[in-house]
Amino acid sequence: MLKNTLLASALALSAYTLSTTAEAGHRHQGWYVGIEAGATWIVDADFDAPSVASPVEATFDTGIALFGEVGYRWENNWRVAFELGLRENDVDCLRVGTSCVANVLSDVTQFSQMINVIHDVPLAEDTTLSVGLGVGAAYVDVDGTAWTDDSDYVFAGQALFQLSQALTEDVDIVLSYRFMTLGDPAFKRVSYGALEMETETHTVSVGLSFDLHADAAAPVVASAPPPVTPAPAAKQFIVFFGYNKFNLTQEGVDIVREAAATAMQQGFVTILVTGHTDTSGSSSYNQVLSERRAESVKKALVAQGIPAAGIETTGKGETVLAVQTADREKEPRNRRAEINLN
Repeated sequence: MLKNTLLASALALSAYTLSTTAEAGHRHQGWYVGIEAGATWIVDADFDAPSVASPVEATFDTGIALFGEVGYRWENNWRVAFELGLRENDVDCLRVGTSCVANVLSDVTQFSQMINVIHDVPLAEDTTLSVGLGVGAAYVDVDGTAWTDDSDYVFAGQALFQLSQALTEDVDIVLSYRFMTLGDPAFKRVSYGALEMETETHTVSVGLSFDLHADAAAPVVASAPPPVTPAPAAKQFIVFFGYNKFNLTQEGVDIVREAAATAMQQGFVTILVTGHTDTSGSSSYNQVLSERRAESVKKALVAQGIPAAGIETTGKGETVLAVQTADREKEPRNRRAEINLN
């Protein structure tokens, strides 16, 4: 049963991956961590009890689940994560034949350790659908009064589906569904003799994912030595951004402040802010990113006292490069917004 489930999940993941593309955008490359909590349901468990003539089956109440993970994401939207999971369900009924037997089994706890391989498919700028497969092991513990507490450590596999929404540049809220199946755990020291449990678990959880990547440092622009005679007022200022970022660094804030002061002192009538990107993402994603960079600079100019009506913004995506590069190549000097005073 476990083998068939994992095979079907692998085929589904392969078909899904081949039928989708990552052209909607790309996620941050690098390490991340996540935490989740939710509810879990154990499909009614059948027990193989050789010493009992009647069928033995357990039904369970809705349980609680907790997850923690650490993973690494590549630019091609694939990632690998190590996940720890805790699922605990109280037993509603242990049915032997047609009757429930009281005071035999109280709860089942599953502590899983999984390696997940996951593919992210961006649906929109801040929304991502993910599908993955995991393999690992689970420690299964049964508790009861008539049974001596027992446990087993077995192979585990799971299928994983997630929908995530960006809250900030580094934090996502994540809704997850997991289907986990186990190699049949065996419990030897129980009043019914040796038992093997066949079970499958469904879990729905919600949590947060935190990117741990460091922001790329903006290139340092050396200032020219002061001229002997007063120079004409600058008409263009350039703000640089970190990789896949649209928020201003402190250096960017200082440049915007200088541009705003120049505009007010020299009486420039209009300001054009043009956003640009490097070629590391898809063209559609980079177009949106360049527009967001231009808007960030505009907001900063308005905060410095420049009227919003006098500021025009536009995004050029990866079409106008300061440094010519190949496609999908990172270049800090291309991640910029130009402020032109007119």
